[in-house]
Amino acid sequence: MNPLKLRSLWRVIREVDLEALRLAARARFTLALISDTRDDAERLRRLLTHGDAETSAAPHPWLEVLAAAGEDPAWLTPNPWCAVLVTRDPDLGPHLRRAGNHFANAGVPVLTVVVGDTSHVAKVLRGGERARVAVPALDADAIEPIASALTGVVTEDQQIALASHLPPLRRAVFTQTIERTARANASFALTTGLAETIPVLTAPLNLGDIVVLTKNQLMMCYRIALAAGRDEEPRKMMGEIIAVLGSGVLFRQIARQLVGLIPVAGLLPKVAVAYAGTYAIGRAMAAWTTEGRQITVETVSRFSREGLERGRALALHLVEDDAARERQPRRRFERLRKFLPGKREHS
Repeated sequence: MNPLKLRSLWRVIREVDLEALRLAARARFTLALISDTRDDAERLRRLLTHGDAETSAAPHPWLEVLAAAGEDPAWLTPNPWCAVLVTRDPDLGPHLRRAGNHFANAGVPVLTVVVGDTSHVAKVLRGGERARVAVPALDADAIEPIASALTGVVTEDQQIALASHLPPLRRAVFTQTIERTARANASFALTTGLAETIPVLTAPLNLGDIVVLTKNQLMMCYRIALAAGRDEEPRKMMGEIIAVLGSGVLFRQIARQLVGLIPVAGLLPKVAVAYAGTYAIGRAMAAWTTEGRQITVETVSRFSREGLERGRALALHLVEDDAARERQPRRRFERLRKFLPGKREHS
């Protein structure tokens, strides 16, 4: 089986609406930032915009600030993508609780950021909250946990739009996009790897495996580029991604062929490589879009080593979990057999 050639990659994604993804990345949004007084909400707005709560630069206009004491949440733009409560009191004061209930009842995800108290109790979710994070202070060190929690309560398309407009969120969105795709590819490799134990299915599933994994990787890279703020015409941008990524895609395909030579014995490494290869390509694409770093075989190899241990652990978990599901019906049948009539003895 020959790996997909670069000129064939366009056919892999020809049915994907790239323009729809681009428009989703450019979607207008609102985040509601609410604190007992406006001070903490204003600091968070600058932090999410610039990564610096002390800067005097203008914050992003789509981040709306409200003082819970004395201001009505209904004054904010209806249906923000997320309502962020910023509090110094883990139990929330009455005004913040009222604001949180207002948005939760409207179906808006509520994230609470506790400032100054990082105890276990401070991190426990309260009613109506979708997520909660505790940080010592609203400074640069708080970006990572807040970004991870914030992007974790919105949809995948909303993640891309947030990262496109708010650079401090990009690292968290890259991480979640890469992990989501790498796990999906590992799970797919497990499924086809198990099916390939049936010899008659081996050839077509090998080819289908390559097409699906490659498509997932290309779409991951396109999402990463959009999240990094790239906004060229979709075909032009995807063409650039394919050209830059050629060595990485070929690396993954070659690695998969090697571990797939022995379908049964190679199941665990095959799943691990599907994860690690996808992880490596995602990391390399993030470096290229944000830092302009060239993607080479050496770059992909270095990132793949980072992902390989995680891929092995995930592969073992997936295989064990699949085996447990296979055993479960058997156990149920064994229990049921006790109540079934046995064969009649013939004299």
